[in-house]
Amino acid sequence: MLNHKQRKYRFEALSQYGCCVCRRPAEIHHLIGNNKGMALKSEDEYTIPLCVDHHRGNQGIHQIGVETWESIYGSQDHHLELVNKYVKMKNGDNI
Repeated sequence: MLNHKQRKYRFEALSQYGCCVCRRPAEIHHLIGNNKGMALKSEDEYTIPLCVDHHRGNQGIHQIGVETWESIYGSQDHHLELVNKYVKMKNGDNI
């Protein structure tokens, strides 16, 4: 679990990264179904940036469902891996 400083740093880095799909300004998406069951929100370290359209809009994961969204845009885990590499590179492992 991330502490307050780590959470703040991660969310700022994700915002700078932009949407995983289109790179537009993003909001924070907690991965769905990530070892927590479909109804429970994932921990903050399991987050990716998604714009409004790809998060909760007509093409959003919360609108079209995880399976459909992942078949179009790639798995949440794949995007998490890419984002984590960016956050680690940006941070230099200093938190």
